[in-house]
Amino acid sequence: MLRRPSILVASLVTALLGFTVVTFGPAQAQIRLSELPPTEAYRTCILETQKNAEAGFEAAIAWRDEGGGPPALHCIALALFDMGQLDEAAKRLEELADKMPEASDTERASVLGQAGRVWLQLRELDRAHTVLSKSLSLDDNDPELWIDRGEVLARSREFWDAIDDFSAALDRAPGHVDALIFRAAAYRLLDADDLARDDIDRVLDVVPEHPNALVELGALYAKSGALEDARAVWVQVLSLAPDSSAAQAARNGLEQIDVKVE
Repeated sequence: MLRRPSILVASLVTALLGFTVVTFGPAQAQIRLSELPPTEAYRTCILETQKNAEAGFEAAIAWRDEGGGPPALHCIALALFDMGQLDEAAKRLEELADKMPEASDTERASVLGQAGRVWLQLRELDRAHTVLSKSLSLDDNDPELWIDRGEVLARSREFWDAIDDFSAALDRAPGHVDALIFRAAAYRLLDADDLARDDIDRVLDVVPEHPNALVELGALYAKSGALEDARAVWVQVLSLAPDSSAAQAARNGLEQIDVKVE
């Protein structure tokens, strides 16, 4: 799911004033956006894309044509994402960052960060790295941006550089669970297992049954040859979060140690 950081600030929403009635979806339910405060109009558009992406897209297009400005463009991009048109959504988010002349660097970085995450989801790693680096040049205080670029680097097998980014995130948000788990995985892949275990223990000390941390703990056990310990941890993940991506990773691990899981 694409994280949607807020861009509801006065510099962005002044352009929302004075637009007209928009019709949402086949039910023809009308929302009079012109009667809503600008920030509420933006929220209404975003919520509609989440409920019905196609209807939200049509509403956002109409809003844009009535002078909706950057918030309408952002709503269009998010609707495209929810419609599965990820490539187009990423392009529009990148373009939007250049169409926000009154926005702060932090706001522009947030939109670029969204674009970078979509490129990452598409496995366009070079483009994701470029966009996220640009985002960090605008705002290097957001730990999520460091984590996202670190994931890009890890997927590119640039593990030490990835660790640097995860560490930068932790400098800004000590104890950030995702940063610790990602850094642990990178350490493991570099055979720095003691450092990996330290990071996982930090997570489990706070969240003892965190599925992703347990998956990584199982990987460390399996790597060290403690297959029964790995099996026990991965079976625990299946019990805790059977329909999660962590459970799928646990199943994959169990298959690798020749355990049948129904």
